[in-house]
Amino acid sequence: MKIPKSESKTVEFKSTFNQDVIVSLVAFANADGGDVYVGVRDDGKVIGVQLAAESETTWINEIKNKTAPAIVPEADRLVVRGKNVVRLHISPLPVKPTSVQGRYYVRKAKSNHLMSLAELSDLYLKAAGDSWDAMPSRHGLEDVSLEKVAVFARRMNPDNPDDPLRVLRKLSLVRDGHPTNACYLAFVEDFCQEAAFQTGRFKTSSHIIDDRTFNTDLLGELDGVMAFVKNHLMAELVITGKPEHDVRYDYPVEAIREIILNMLVHRDYRGVGVNTIKIFDDRMEFTNPGGLPHGLTVDDLLSDAYVTSPRNPQLATLFKAIGLTERYGSGIKRIENACKEHGGVRVEFENHETWFKVVLKKNNKGDAPINVPINVPINVPIKNRVFDLIRCNPGVGRVKMSELLNVDVKTVGRAIAGLSEKIEHRGSKKTGGYYVKQ
Repeated sequence: MKIPKSESKTVEFKSTFNQDVIVSLVAFANADGGDVYVGVRDDGKVIGVQLAAESETTWINEIKNKTAPAIVPEADRLVVRGKNVVRLHISPLPVKPTSVQGRYYVRKAKSNHLMSLAELSDLYLKAAGDSWDAMPSRHGLEDVSLEKVAVFARRMNPDNPDDPLRVLRKLSLVRDGHPTNACYLAFVEDFCQEAAFQTGRFKTSSHIIDDRTFNTDLLGELDGVMAFVKNHLMAELVITGKPEHDVRYDYPVEAIREIILNMLVHRDYRGVGVNTIKIFDDRMEFTNPGGLPHGLTVDDLLSDAYVTSPRNPQLATLFKAIGLTERYGSGIKRIENACKEHGGVRVEFENHETWFKVVLKKNNKGDAPINVPINVPINVPIKNRVFDLIRCNPGVGRVKMSELLNVDVKTVGRAIAGLSEKIEHRGSKKTGGYYVKQ
């Protein structure tokens, strides 16, 4: 039997048998199983280990006595270049978790991590064939909007929508007379503290230009958050020869929508954190409470070499039922592909114990496009459209505004005259521009 060249998610090297060996075996048992090679240094060099006739039996007894529920690894004695090495193999536990002297560990990438209370809860629920979002909510059915369920039913089956109550029963969204947590989050009647979603437009880390917090049902939040973000995206008008110009945003809208969908579906709703989006001049940051579940790493996501196990399977099923998501776990690839197709943005992923972050960064090639308030209807008064343009683009000049709004400079001038109490000109007449008064 050959010894692997390096440590991995399922391989650990130890110079001698000690408490750390037991910790690694527990971490493997709570994840995907693995092997601990005793007599091998961290760098993979075989140094051997002193063995007596009953060494492996003694080790296994110590492992059994220090773990609960007790785990019993397989032990194989190997001779590598004349030196003794012991391979301790443990399979993943069918019913997790196990602990070593009251402490629970799980294997992530090449390291053993002390499990959080949320991770322990996930494992217990998974062992029982359950999930947090499928558990009965502390709220009652009177807190659920049947009108919102009816809208969902029509989106799920436009030709023959089901009765709202029947939809809830079919999708197992009512349990013990209460809506499940997924049901409450998806169809809450009114204010929902658990689903808080904060969005903001920043000039610096401490200077906020605009912000809004959403506390409603998840489908309503998807629409509201997307509208807020699009209002603060920068866009350039692409002249194609058609009667109407095409609009190209400085960020791929498809990627943003996919990120927000993942934030809503995969968030850990049990903690005190909230979903947040921060929009800066050069980047957008999307932060989600709850790190990647079940020992997944960013490398796993990017390689697509993993079995998807969503944190909130009921929510994932709801969003999939109305076509908002495709197969589970494919969102990361769609985000990457949308950024590549856009060409002006790169994406980065950061995973931590209690949160997951996606960052979209501009490539800084060429001049940044102007943020045109294209969502404003054409019949809105020109004064309002000019103000929106200045608000979104501090320092913009009259000529540029006339080009973007498709009106002459004199019309822009008259609108500016009517905004004298709200805006001001800074800089020289040739190079200066207009700003909203603070």
